[in-house]
Amino acid sequence: MRLLPFFLLLAVLLLAVPTEMSFADAAVRITTDLWNDSAVSYSPVADQIAWYSNRTGGAQVWLMSLPGGTPTQLTNEASNYWPTWSPDGTTIACVSDRDGSFDIYTIPVGGGTATRLTTGANPNRPEWSPDGTMIAYDQSDDIWVVPATGGAPTQITTHSAVDSDPTWSPDGNWIAFASNRGGGGDIWAIPSAGGTAVQITTGTGGDGYPSWSPDGSFIVFTSFRSGNGDIWTIPAFGGTAAQITDDPAPDLEPDWSNDGTKIYFSSSREEMNQDIYVIDFTVPVTVEQSTWGRVKSMFR
Repeated sequence: MRLLPFFLLLAVLLLAVPTEMSFADAAVRITTDLWNDSAVSYSPVADQIAWYSNRTGGAQVWLMSLPGGTPTQLTNEASNYWPTWSPDGTTIACVSDRDGSFDIYTIPVGGGTATRLTTGANPNRPEWSPDGTMIAYDQSDDIWVVPATGGAPTQITTHSAVDSDPTWSPDGNWIAFASNRGGGGDIWAIPSAGGTAVQITTGTGGDGYPSWSPDGSFIVFTSFRSGNGDIWTIPAFGGTAAQITDDPAPDLEPDWSNDGTKIYFSSSREEMNQDIYVIDFTVPVTVEQSTWGRVKSMFR
């Protein structure tokens, strides 16, 4: 019977704790250049990242082995943005204006001739399909796909809203993307062959830059729902979103490590310029919204 007052007191204290509390995240800075490093992409087959940086003047694609490797420059002409790895790790797709207009190109990581896949499309944010046969991208406020070896593009979304930032599910059956079709900025998903889109997030403040986890369980994204750009995750196809980073600087453009244990992103949290950071990912534990649920969570 002596335990009862303690648990009653504990329940009262827990009820006084806000549901959402700020926290200090444990992100680690990866790049330390005095210029902007953005749009990190993690290799599917090795501990290696790609990103674009203006550290040598114009925007160029850079590569770096982890941990602690030396950055190497992959591109050296025109402007090159939004690099993304092929599933076999041998090729980078990016957007470049090397032939006079912004289009999608593929470039061998080991060096070689770039291959142009689109013509005058002004695309953004290419993303390889898991089987390496297609590349998704956004163009003119819709999601498109183009064969990775070249060919006619196919339009996937046809909504009057702005659809952007595509990312494939690991099984290749779905493409998640950011859209304002629901009235605000949220994450949606559509069958990769086209069809009816389903809404994943319903937060306020704007969600964007989704990336599907390697095992298909989660989608990581940037959200301004807390008043600042931070990294959040949500179970694929809906659930409770969990905040991963919390810093006054905007944390943007997240991507997973190939084993799903880490999340890489760009942020200007230590300098005025953007750098690449990494944070460990821990699967969020859902706790019942009740006093007893919160008491139980303390003894797990």
